[in-house]
Amino acid sequence: MDDQKRHHIISTALEVFYKYGYKRVSMNDISQAAGISRAGLYLFFKSKEEIFNSAILFNGDSLIEEIQKGLPQSGTPKEKIFYAFEVWAINIFDQALHSPEIREITDSSYEFAREALDVSYKKFEQILASLIQEHFEHHEKHEGLNPQQLAYLLTSSLRGFKIVAKNSSELQQLIQQLVEVILFKGI
Repeated sequence: MDDQKRHHIISTALEVFYKYGYKRVSMNDISQAAGISRAGLYLFFKSKEEIFNSAILFNGDSLIEEIQKGLPQSGTPKEKIFYAFEVWAINIFDQALHSPEIREITDSSYEFAREALDVSYKKFEQILASLIQEHFEHHEKHEGLNPQQLAYLLTSSLRGFKIVAKNSSELQQLIQQLVEVILFKGI
């Protein structure tokens, strides 16, 4: 029961943070949206920062789950990599460009949230590494960086691409170009 209630609070808080952003949301706002007392909220979370970090992790885990559900139907390892990026970053990118509130969850600049964001990206990186490994098993031997290093390069580059891309089409193009270089040109 406590896990269900905690899950409900986190998913509700994520919606509230998406709508209003971290700074404008209070513990009272979250408790009201979740349908519990403020005192009840404090039984689960000590601070707004803790809820925000949990919301970032919840968002990342939800995306990972969506990626994993969609991968079996996605075709080649390269197509699966593109699918993973579609779910992780591209589908919501245009919204995030015009909504600092969404960007706070997907690419938080808050120092206290950095670890939660890094944990989420690490999970995404693991999926990419396994897909890169799968690609290399079906193609000629790859010399150079290993799949884990290449996955780290992709996720780190994604963070930079999200800063410079003007829209989701440009972000998609940047990702596709880098994936092509990594998978077929070798690094």
